[in-house]
Formats: sequence, structure tokens, C-alpha cells
Amino acid sequence: MADALDLPMMGERLRACRQTRKQTMKEFAKLCGISERYLADIERGLKAPKLETFVKIANAAKISPEYLLQDSLTTLDSGSLVQNALNVLSSKQKEILQDFIIQLATSIK
Repeated sequence: MADALDLPMMGERLRACRQTRKQTMKEFAKLCGISERYLADIERGLKAPKLETFVKIANAAKISPEYLLQDSLTTLDSGSLVQNALNVLSSKQKEILQDFIIQLATSIK
């Protein structure tokens, strides 16, 4: 965990979330009320969004701000990070993960 805002990691998480949801930059930028160029700069870690824009981004992505900022925060709620990581997965990915967890639990017994 760092003392400064880790813009590249925040951008990577945001891009991964958008791509998992199969949203184009144009679609996602429109949801957030920002330009595609500005979104591209945020995803590349070149710009930090203003707080109001950051909230719009988190809401549009349906993830918590903690998920995007986890590399910059010193105190985290790991439960919400896990939930947000799961929310980013597609239905098929969630199904695969569920099957894996069931198989793992069965093998531990």
C-alpha cells in the first residue's frame, strides 16, 4: 500500500471492469458523463478524475471506490473488496468460480 494515489492501478482496474462488462469506451464514458478521451487518460493512469467524476465512474461501474483505490488506501474492508471483485465478473466467470469453490470445499472435507 502506498502513501500516494496509484493512478495506473486505478486505471487498470477500471479498464478491466469496463472490458469484463463488454462496454466500449464510448458507452462507458457516456454513462459517466465524460469524454472518451478523458476516460482513456484515466484508464492509462495519466489523469486523476475530480471527486464528482470519480463517484460517477464508481456508480456507473457498479463498484465501490475502495475497489478502484485499493492500492492507494492503508485501511481496507476486505469483504467489500471481494464483493466488488465478484461484481466485475461476467455470469460465466461467476459460474466457473462457483464450481471451483464447490470442488475445493468438497476436496477439503
